[in-house]
Amino acid sequence: MRSLPAEALLSADTKHPEIARAVDLVARSDALIVASPVYKAAYSGVLKTFLDLLPQYGLRGKAVLPLATGGSPAHVLAVDYALRPVLTSLGADVAQGWFVLDRHITVGTDRAVTLAPEAGDALAPVVDRFRAALPAGSRLAAA
Repeated sequence: MRSLPAEALLSADTKHPEIARAVDLVARSDALIVASPVYKAAYSGVLKTFLDLLPQYGLRGKAVLPLATGGSPAHVLAVDYALRPVLTSLGADVAQGWFVLDRHITVGTDRAVTLAPEAGDALAPVVDRFRAALPAGSRLAAA
């Protein structure tokens, strides 16, 4: 999502090809993994701006796994008190979310993301439960 053109995103230009493609991808998906860093005890402004482009019930009937990252365990509640409510208001069927400390995430020069073993071991059953709850053949998009 951070690759979306900022001007088009901030001006809610849903006719811009990249914005239209991202909104269409969400509309065609059966399930989404919505991930955000925690910023000021909530999800990022980029995510908020994108979610504002979706129709009022644009996530109705879609399974959504909320994930958040942050620098302190004090931000763990952002998943349930900030991210979950906005996803629910858009009609999503929200799964148990998860929070990962940013010190457990490494981004390589090739932009490959690696989780520390303790973070990966804790996240794996959450993702497995989410995947198991999806109907066979579900289309999954990440926003």
